Amino acid sequence: MNRSFTNFALAFGLALSATVATAAMDPATMPNGKSVYGAAATQSQTTKVVDVGSANILNVNCGETVTFRSGDKSFSWKFDVVNHRVVDLQAIAPVGFSSKPLKVYVARNDFERN
Repeated sequence: MNRSFTNFALAFGLALSATVATAAMDPATMPNGKSVYGAAATQSQTTKVVDVGSANILNVNCGETVTFRSGDKSFSWKFDVVNHRVVDLQAIAPVGFSSKPLKVYVARNDFERN
């Protein structure tokens, strides 16, 4: 067998195994490395501001950007959620942001196809 083909096949197999192992370790990450919950955003993109201390649940539409505040800390997140699943704030918040539980329910937006 051609040695360069064998080396390519081995490298490809190792890369594929690493990708599958990474995806299996973190089910909240897609194979391309992006979160299944959306992405961090800037405050200028915000459509809602939520004080984490006064909310237990939050309803948003897919594609909305929310700024979460907890005391003097804040972060913004754009919800592009695979299968419109419920998002636990702890899964997307920066480390040390807040320990208060908050569930975000993501619905389809008006522009999505059925």
